Amino acid sequence: MFTDETSVFLGGKEVRAHFFGRGHTGGDAVIYFPLPKVIHTGDLMSNVTPLVDYKGGGSIVEWTKTLDNAMQSLDFDTVIPGHGAVTNKAGLQAYRDRVQKIREQVSQQIHEGKTQADIAKFMETEYSWAPNSLQQMLSVPGFMTELK
Repeated sequence: MFTDETSVFLGGKEVRAHFFGRGHTGGDAVIYFPLPKVIHTGDLMSNVTPLVDYKGGGSIVEWTKTLDNAMQSLDFDTVIPGHGAVTNKAGLQAYRDRVQKIREQVSQQIHEGKTQADIAKFMETEYSWAPNSLQQMLSVPGFMTELK
């Protein structure tokens, strides 16, 4: 267990774990391999859109700040996501921007008085979230509370 950062040596190579803030959960760690300049984001980057585990302390509001902190703090070229294809800094930036866009779109709709069912339908139509997917079951109810 660690608070902000810890490191270990595996096969003589340094590996660092960093906590930059909440996103998918309240305990997301970014694993940094300094010599090959690689990070593993875990589920802070996962496929095309985020899954916010609100019961696990996740936050759509904090997610972009957490990614910003990681991108500003670490010198890396390659990104290994929790799910999806290996990418680079530009790919991580595009994912971060998508998270922000989703947050802004959903927040606007909530402030316009849209219901949870409306938001779920929007996510299904706009982002291809299946009706019974984990994203729909975990994220959408949390959006309604966090983005009020």
